[in-house]
Amino acid sequence: MFAPDPYRCDDPHRLWPLIEAIRLGSVACCDAQGAILVSHIPIVLDRTRGPLGTLIGHFDRRNPHCAALAQADEAVVSFLGPDSGVSPDWYGTAPRVPTWLYVAVQGRGRATMVTDTAGLRDSVVRASALALAEGSTWSADGVEDYMAKLLPHIVGFEIPLHRLEGQLRLAQQNGPEDRARVEAALTAGSLQQRRVAEAMRRFADDLPVMA
Repeated sequence: MFAPDPYRCDDPHRLWPLIEAIRLGSVACCDAQGAILVSHIPIVLDRTRGPLGTLIGHFDRRNPHCAALAQADEAVVSFLGPDSGVSPDWYGTAPRVPTWLYVAVQGRGRATMVTDTAGLRDSVVRASALALAEGSTWSADGVEDYMAKLLPHIVGFEIPLHRLEGQLRLAQQNGPEDRARVEAALTAGSLQQRRVAEAMRRFADDLPVMA
């Protein structure tokens, strides 16, 4: 990930909550022929395993990515958070051009494949928790027979991270007044834009000011 210093974040305590909020990761690696494979998968983060954490997920067994990930020296998992374009007329200064704000996290590590029944069940239960609505009473314990039919058709993986980096591109290249104008415009916009504004406020004290 290319991230200029003012946008770069390498603090796992800042990046872990972003992974947990985004949840859907793009897993990428090369196969034996050098072709790049990418799969979009719900990802569970285990903060307690390794200094940078471990990413946990599973594939449909039919996915050729399973074999590629098993033999790859390294996998990359990318998480893209809220994003929005910024219109030049939101600023109070000129000249300006359109730009884009976003939050992104990228982790790297070598995958270990999980094929035993207990490990696969744990992966499914953890991933299922990401999809449950607040207050849901669903439990894996109530669908054991159904789950037993599903497990032979999936392959799990765990990626202990040896590198974790993020980019918080949140208008810190602007002066305080322009930044406030951008935040106000985003706050009045779509749900996605409001999420970018929320990220601007969340990380306001952590972002180096370039202007």
